[in-house]
Amino acid sequence: MSSTLLQLSIFFTFFFISTASHSNNKATQNDPIRQHQAVILQYHHVSTDTPASTSVSPDVFIEHLDLIEGQGFEVKPLEFVIENIKNNIPFSNKTVAITFDDGYDSIYLAAYPQLKSRGLPFTVFICPKAIDKSHGSTMTWEQLKEMDENGGYIANHSFEHLHLLEQLENETEIQWQDRIKQDITTAQQRLEAQLGPRLKYFAYPYGEFNETLKNLLKNEGYIAFAQQSGAVNRFSDMQSLPRFPASGVYANVKTLTTKLNSLAFPVIQYSPEQKIRKANDLTPQISLTVEAEDIRYHQAQCYFSGSPVPTTTVISENQLIIQAQYDGTLPLGRSRYNCTAPSKTQKGYYWFSMPFISTNEEQNWQD
Repeated sequence: MSSTLLQLSIFFTFFFISTASHSNNKATQNDPIRQHQAVILQYHHVSTDTPASTSVSPDVFIEHLDLIEGQGFEVKPLEFVIENIKNNIPFSNKTVAITFDDGYDSIYLAAYPQLKSRGLPFTVFICPKAIDKSHGSTMTWEQLKEMDENGGYIANHSFEHLHLLEQLENETEIQWQDRIKQDITTAQQRLEAQLGPRLKYFAYPYGEFNETLKNLLKNEGYIAFAQQSGAVNRFSDMQSLPRFPASGVYANVKTLTTKLNSLAFPVIQYSPEQKIRKANDLTPQISLTVEAEDIRYHQAQCYFSGSPVPTTTVISENQLIIQAQYDGTLPLGRSRYNCTAPSKTQKGYYWFSMPFISTNEEQNWQD
């Protein structure tokens, strides 16, 4: 190839890449919905030798990273995402944050090298007691420090990974709150002793929370992350921020594409607030009041544990009330409603999830 042709080839390649990049940025900048929201992904193990329900294989994890980049998302630090959402600062691109729970060594061995090589930030929520005792297949403090200095951020997942909502026998409400507050505070102190000053970011063990626990964390100055599905925006509750699980049955690349491109419901009000229930109690009705402007409300649909349930919508001025109720009882353990509705202006669905935790008569909790 002559030098002239080579120069022209380089010019046109650069031109098309720049045009495509500019077009993508411009589209995001002209999109007030995606400009003011982000998706947070949640992982546990990145391995083929760990429990399937909480694992994604290293090869599939690479597919996820390729998908994120291929879909035009920018991976941002969790702090950046939260500060933009809290202060209503627009994102310049479609935005995602990557998080891991529990501090397993497969994160260091399989996920970290990929993230580091691509320059992608991430957050790992850990339980310091497990790290101190080298419990199971956890990372070491040395590995955590290395990641913390190379694009990772290590945050609070409680000290002991207890079912935080479980009250001990003969324990009063006040005693329970004091015990849980101490557990969370001890974890934060241990993190800071090993890694230096930390943001007050907290991920609920098992994704379990209620209004009392949320208020406790709020009073202590924490932003808290759960495990129910959905994107985040300025309407999101800063003490129960949703994250899309991306492991186990949720690791499928096709369904992950849908979740990455989902929209955060502009929820003004919701019910019920009570998250802890008795197994075999009737499933409560879910009710959402949302801003209606961009929602195809006739196509709103709620699901309970993956099955569609009768859903009604009532619109009044610019507010939409979505109600649904599963005709059955709550199973033992964790369950949830997911409600979705297509956008009028975007490719993608609005998505809101409400979790429940059900115990048996002996107050046993399901891991």
